[in-house]
Amino acid sequence: MNLRMSVRLEISFNHGMILTMTKTNIVCALIAGLMGTALADDRLRDWTNTSGKTISAELIALDGDYATLKLGNGRKYEVLLSTLSEADGKFAREWQKSQESAAKWSELGITLGVPTEAIVESAFDTDTPRTRKAELLGWQAGIGEWRIEDGALIGDEVAEDNHASSLTHRMEATHLIITAQVQLGTAKQIAFACRDTVPPNLHLGRLYITRDKLWIQSMSGIAKTTKAEKLVTKEVALNPDEWYGVTIEIIGDTYRAKVGDEEIEATHSRFGDGKGIVALVNRGEGAKFRKVALWHAEAAE
Repeated sequence: MNLRMSVRLEISFNHGMILTMTKTNIVCALIAGLMGTALADDRLRDWTNTSGKTISAELIALDGDYATLKLGNGRKYEVLLSTLSEADGKFAREWQKSQESAAKWSELGITLGVPTEAIVESAFDTDTPRTRKAELLGWQAGIGEWRIEDGALIGDEVAEDNHASSLTHRMEATHLIITAQVQLGTAKQIAFACRDTVPPNLHLGRLYITRDKLWIQSMSGIAKTTKAEKLVTKEVALNPDEWYGVTIEIIGDTYRAKVGDEEIEATHSRFGDGKGIVALVNRGEGAKFRKVALWHAEAAE
């Protein structure tokens, strides 16, 4: 049945449902016996109309002011939200938001975790002057020179630092999801670094991105005591002038990253430690970042 072409449900849950034909305005009755054939399903919930009558059905779509309900027997009907209770209308709107979020996370390639709360969302689309060792829109330019120009964050290594440029954000997280867009440009490499919550925030793990390789490493220590173990490497062919979406999931002991269409994953007990700092790192000059977001997360079921 093409539901949108044929039926819109004006709910009257007495001895059946009063259905209005949208094309012909013909009113027909759906006998309550249909409800007797409904199958038990944990996706079903009770829906109550403004007169207090109730049916059991699954919400499968919401389009404007109409919800599509699926009965236990498989039949589908469209219900005008204004005919439902206030609680049901609220449930339908919240359900729609959750569906939109799930679609967004799926598009970003998120599979291990479920984002629960944004820690920071930085578009980096407002120009700023060149910055060294100072705050930049909620982040801290610690090493190198950073600026926002033409809708992108640019980090340049400075020779006198003898260190890759680094822009950091402090937080406390158990599970962490990072999303961003990056362009290598003339830089040698880009890295997303994570440090733990143990003062002075020891290195925990890092994703490296170059034109021809991706790799994930576990880390410990800090400065001269830093130790790193390369866990997995993947050969790639990235265009330095192209923007790539980056998604990183650090969920429990697993570190999974997606750069464009390339995916890489590693497991290490170190990744399960608390996360206290995320750093955007650039070796060389010209690396660009935009739409960077950090999220608290929980493990997907």
